[in-house]
Amino acid sequence: MNPLFLLLIIIFPFTAVASDWPTFQGGPLRKGISDEPFAVPKKIGWIRDTRENLPLAYKPAEFSVPAVSGDEVYVGASQNLFYRLSSGNGSIIWGFKTNAAVESTAAIHEHSVFFGDNSGTFYALDRKTGMLLWSYETRGEILSSPLVVGGIAYVTNASMEVDAFDASTGKRLWNYKRPAARGISIRGSSSPSYDGTRVYIGFSDGFVVALNPYDGTLIWERRLAEIRRQFKDVDASPVPDGDSLYVSFYDGSLYSLKAADGSVDWKFDDGGAGSLAVTSNAIYLPSSKGAVYSLDKKSGKPVWSHKLEKGVPSSVIAVDRYILFGLSTNGVKAIDMEKGEEVWRYAPGSGVYGGLTYSNGNLYFVSNGGFIYSIPCK
Repeated sequence: MNPLFLLLIIIFPFTAVASDWPTFQGGPLRKGISDEPFAVPKKIGWIRDTRENLPLAYKPAEFSVPAVSGDEVYVGASQNLFYRLSSGNGSIIWGFKTNAAVESTAAIHEHSVFFGDNSGTFYALDRKTGMLLWSYETRGEILSSPLVVGGIAYVTNASMEVDAFDASTGKRLWNYKRPAARGISIRGSSSPSYDGTRVYIGFSDGFVVALNPYDGTLIWERRLAEIRRQFKDVDASPVPDGDSLYVSFYDGSLYSLKAADGSVDWKFDDGGAGSLAVTSNAIYLPSSKGAVYSLDKKSGKPVWSHKLEKGVPSSVIAVDRYILFGLSTNGVKAIDMEKGEEVWRYAPGSGVYGGLTYSNGNLYFVSNGGFIYSIPCK
């Protein structure tokens, strides 16, 4: 498959730096944290419209979150397109035509960028040119962000499968599949996380599992959702943190598990709308009931809660002394990490479902209006 168009090629090194945000929630641990400084924004950097040949009034639902490395921004769109943009002005460096809408968030690794689409196709593209390196047809929509570590690319799909590939060649190394889930499922998929020992993934049957990263064998599994729950989906990314693993599911609770065997340390009875942010001393939970909580890591006790007027928050990220997240109703918000009080809000006129990215002093997100935003915070 050829790229849709190629406007410009820049020669650059592919070296990851601390300020990069190369995948969903920042990296393999999915902690959603940045140590960069954050200043309350005073202006918009740039806006890129993705609604090619569509009526101006059309507002698509967008779930892909930008992945950023240096001056490169990679993001998918519902118009069957995947882009590389310039972080400086939002100009399109290249665009790649996909088989279906892209709700997956990309993973940048060395000279390649990896993502999936709603047809179940998993792609590896050349970062510089946008040319297809290899692809693989999985058996379910890919709504999650892949994980690429140690030369292996891991991806989950909506059919409750995990595939592992040689990142260079596309050879499938192993497959793990859960039994088909019964009942109603919320649209979404957990993005795999990795702590150097185990790959962790949640599933729509209410389970979280730990897999051997090299052969896909099951190390342990833990049911989080109770049978009586209407929605059992574990769509949030599990977050490994030392000896603990934090994971929530939509219609239930946030759990602190032992990473070694999945046994329960504590749980907090409010479900997660998106993925957590985990800092050195706190957990920040985006609640499916329309709030954001700060929780003590050792006990799971709430420190504060920030209630939303309506809607639910996206996945949250922790930047400097602030918690940032999208609003399903309209826009993005920043709240003080210590007090839980709002310090800034931007309302572009439509909701933000997927989440946020923070890199090199800039906040990136995609709105359901079909626009990609860059907001300087320095």
